[in-house]
Amino acid sequence: MKRIFIAIISVSFFFTSCKENGKSNETKENLAKENKVELHEKETEQANNAICLIEKLSIRETPEPKGKWITSMSLGEKITLLGEETTNEKTKKLYYKVRLIDGKEGWTRASLLAVNGEVGAFLEDAMVYKRPDLLTKTDKKYSVMDIVATIENSGDWIKVKGKRADGEYIEEGWVKSSNISTNAVDIASAKYALLANEKATMTERIQALQEIVDNSDLSESVFIENIKNKVKDYQSKNTEIDVQDVKAEVEKSE
Repeated sequence: MKRIFIAIISVSFFFTSCKENGKSNETKENLAKENKVELHEKETEQANNAICLIEKLSIRETPEPKGKWITSMSLGEKITLLGEETTNEKTKKLYYKVRLIDGKEGWTRASLLAVNGEVGAFLEDAMVYKRPDLLTKTDKKYSVMDIVATIENSGDWIKVKGKRADGEYIEEGWVKSSNISTNAVDIASAKYALLANEKATMTERIQALQEIVDNSDLSESVFIENIKNKVKDYQSKNTEIDVQDVKAEVEKSE
């Protein structure tokens, strides 16, 4: 009788263990599936993003240079690719259909975007390399506060795409990743400083740069000291110009 009881207990334990193992395996499989789905969604979301590489890049209703203008994008702005593309028959330029964060949609030039990129700003002047190797240095460099998209990583190197302050076109190259800030406040400060330096007169530049310094939302940026120094430099040059103008007026009156 005792043996029969032990046998019954053993069989019950066996079936219970199998059932629990089955549930455990099922749970593991479900978790694995969920992880795969989440990873796929993240990869898809990332692949559907792009970074605007120039200031005031137009979005139009149709994929052509003279299509009806909808709005423009900001340098460094992240947008969503809608999966539609076409090549304009006349210009032979590739266009992507995109959506902005405010929901506006339209067509824009593909070559002026960095697909699957992240925006960054240079913390200091940085040499450009052909490959992630110190032996492949070029004669080009990015300047402090240049805004680019980072598109690939390799160890302590990062591949960037964007326009250099001294360049004319969108370029790609490798730089040391320590030279790049991806902090939103640094990127915003760099972008506003770029616009300030494009003002027509020295007085306008000083005023625009000072507005950056006075903006409490940007006070944590690592570039604030650079901008303050630029203000001082422009003020000094502006004073020299004023003195020269006074001297010229005096000479005219004599």
